[in-house]
Amino acid sequence: MPTDDLNSFVMQVLNEVNTELQMSLDGMTLERILWRPSAQSNNMAWIAWHIARLQDARAAALAGSEQLWVSNRWHKQFGLAPDQSNTGRGHTDEEVDAVGPTSVEVVREYAVAASEFLVAELGKLSDLSSTATLGGHSGDGSVRDLVFRAVHGGLAHVGQLMYVRGLVEKRHWFPR
Repeated sequence: MPTDDLNSFVMQVLNEVNTELQMSLDGMTLERILWRPSAQSNNMAWIAWHIARLQDARAAALAGSEQLWVSNRWHKQFGLAPDQSNTGRGHTDEEVDAVGPTSVEVVREYAVAASEFLVAELGKLSDLSSTATLGGHSGDGSVRDLVFRAVHGGLAHVGQLMYVRGLVEKRHWFPR
């Protein structure tokens, strides 16, 4: 696949992840997005936050900058510390409960900001399949690995978000 086509495809997928995330939150209340199907399950707020945290962390790795989580003080809106390493990986049930956004809009706005940050940083690169090494990124540290994880993780987690919305509403749910 030519580089321009690959870059365009990746941008389209990442924009779709954000669109699906936003649609999943449409019409929801804070109480509903904080509902957990079981004590060992993630709620909608946590899943959307996790998507945004990973996008923010990946964008910051590309930019070589601080994450929006800290620089724009998003952590305060979720009742959490400004810990840039806290993206939700390996969270315990108590840590899932601790992700406490102040509103559905806060979740939406952080997700939009993180998505725009990631797309903007990726847009600065000429070849998203590059094996160039990045600092501060998990995996093998390459741009290609970061892109793979952003696409794969975004699609997997937005699917989980839609599934939990169906459980919240006790119906089949797909936004389109």
